[in-house]
Amino acid sequence: MDCLVFHNQGSAHQKVWLAVIESAIAEWVRGPVPHKHSAEYFLFQDEDDFPFVCRSAGLNPEYVRETLWVIRAQTAADSNTNVA
Repeated sequence: MDCLVFHNQGSAHQKVWLAVIESAIAEWVRGPVPHKHSAEYFLFQDEDDFPFVCRSAGLNPEYVRETLWVIRAQTAADSNTNVA
């Protein structure tokens, strides 16, 4: 997921918004269940705040979301192959 965020680039304003995105990804991956669900909605379904946050961070929201979908699919595939 580090490929989505570059800490040494952008303004302080952009870095704050990058931190918001990183926090949502961390909650989605490692957070408690209620936080996971909220983060998952934000990252994959929200059509208002998510694009705004991405653009404020200097990121293309469509690219970020596409990348997250790929990660999600790979994780699901890995989970299915590890089940005996």
